[in-house]
Amino acid sequence: MKEFLLRTASALFLIFLVVGITLLPPLPFLLALAILSSGAAFEMGRLLGAFPGYSFMGAANLFLVILSLYFYLPLETITALAIINGILFLFTTRRENLGKFPVNLAAAFLPAVILGFPLFHLFLIWEMGVKFLYLLIIIVSLADTAAYLIGTALGRHKIYPVASPKKSWEGFLAALAFAGVTGALGGKVLGFGWGWAVGLLTGLAAQLSDPFESLFKRAAGVKDSSNLIPGHGGLLDRIDSYIFAAPVFYYLLHWVSL
Repeated sequence: MKEFLLRTASALFLIFLVVGITLLPPLPFLLALAILSSGAAFEMGRLLGAFPGYSFMGAANLFLVILSLYFYLPLETITALAIINGILFLFTTRRENLGKFPVNLAAAFLPAVILGFPLFHLFLIWEMGVKFLYLLIIIVSLADTAAYLIGTALGRHKIYPVASPKKSWEGFLAALAFAGVTGALGGKVLGFGWGWAVGLLTGLAAQLSDPFESLFKRAAGVKDSSNLIPGHGGLLDRIDSYIFAAPVFYYLLHWVSL
């Protein structure tokens, strides 16, 4: 009961936090998104086994990537940042930590690429209208809930044993069904066609995105990316489904509006 109450309280806090952030003006919303995404980048660096300093570098690089996309910074600026990062590595890598160089390098650059660019689409969706961002969140949340409940009750056939041992085909199909229905209803309310396809494909992307992030945790031998959020793990655990789902949802909305 205590754990249930803790998870419920954390969930309510997250809901109020997300709603509050979505009501901000454009630049503050983007900064909030960049800060939260940078926290997830730091957690990814720790999962990779990098030294803390390089995990912070990865968080900073992701933050700069999101700002660069927002302000349309020229290629020369982004290239200069990459060169500066390389110089920092040159002067901070010692003989005693040379073996960690590939891991530290991955922690500094990988999150900016596989988190920064996809998660920036959350801002692009918000620009289209906060109602579309809410629909994305509802699709992903209901799909995840359906996958968990149906998978727990009826799941017999495992789908991602390496990444997510508990995920089953039964839960996966339930997630797609709920995502499709939610998308269809959302399309009718928000006035766009092919809502069922938008929901179905977004749900599919979310269900593939979650185990992709889980590979980092399995490789590190941990259950959660961190214990930052009581009962819910870390920031990376909360945004993992959106790594694939946000870009898919955004481009599908543009496709159906043509």
